[in-house]
Amino acid sequence: MTDTESRPARRTGRPPLTDRATLLAAARELGFSDLTVGAVTARVGVKYSTFYRHFPSLDALVAALVDDVVTDQVFPDTDQSWKDELRTLTSALFDVMAAHPGLAPAMVRLPGSPEALMSAIRRVTDALLAAGFGAEDAVLATTTAVHMGTHPWLSADERGVGDGRRRDQVLESEPPFDERVRAVFRDGMDDPPREWTLRRVELMIAGMETRPTS
Repeated sequence: MTDTESRPARRTGRPPLTDRATLLAAARELGFSDLTVGAVTARVGVKYSTFYRHFPSLDALVAALVDDVVTDQVFPDTDQSWKDELRTLTSALFDVMAAHPGLAPAMVRLPGSPEALMSAIRRVTDALLAAGFGAEDAVLATTTAVHMGTHPWLSADERGVGDGRRRDQVLESEPPFDERVRAVFRDGMDDPPREWTLRRVELMIAGMETRPTS
């Protein structure tokens, strides 16, 4: 018997049909609004059973996708003033929500926030504490910034972002609003309301500046 004949045949086996990263990439291409297990498996070309070997549920995939897109978002880690930290946090959240329709409602349904967002929140509260603000004011200001950046997208749908729809409702309301109020809604609110959201942050900052610090 030759050496070749005496050696057992190599077992090649079947290569894996897909992996977790491929499923996650397919989910990202589909986006939050169209995300279902069926859509992901169809896009990758695998069976449901293959999907569930990598993710126990659709919610687990959504959680991984939220973490993936928020981690990619730039929350600048720079030595900014507390005012700029609040502005940066709000604008960064607004921008990542704008880039990923459906992210806002998906994120608020999760039991926890992505670590990238938690790190940004930690940095902003630290900046406020270092500036002499009390812990309660630091938490109130930071969480308000988070809400401002996220809220416009919680009511977004195929008809547009919620703030824009409310602007139209005010302009069409009968009896009409005071003309000065109508002018603000008509001329001051952009759609999507990025600048309007940042102007809200400026109003909060102006209020913060009147608060006593240590």
